[in-house]
Amino acid sequence: MEDKQIISKNPFGLNITLPKKTLQEVQKVAQQEIGNISVNPFLEYFKENDKVFSGQVAKEIRKYQSQIYTLGQVMREGKSSSSFNINM
Repeated sequence: MEDKQIISKNPFGLNITLPKKTLQEVQKVAQQEIGNISVNPFLEYFKENDKVFSGQVAKEIRKYQSQIYTLGQVMREGKSSSSFNINM
C-alpha cells in the first residue's frame, strides 16, 4: 500500500475558521476596552518626572560630580606627604 500524504493549503494553525458571531463578540469587546483606556496615568507620569525629561536632573548630577571632584582635589593637595624613616 502506498502512504498518501495530505498536504494542506494553509500551514498548521492557519486553517482554522472562526464563527462570525465570535468575531463580532471579539470586535465588541475590543472596542469597549479601547474606550476604557485612560491617558491620565501617562500624563501624571510625565508631570511627576518632568525634571528628568527636561534635563534638570542630569544638570544636578553633573554639578554634584564637579563638587565631589573639586573637594577631592583640595583634600589631595592639602594632604601632607609623610615619610617613614628609621634612623639607626
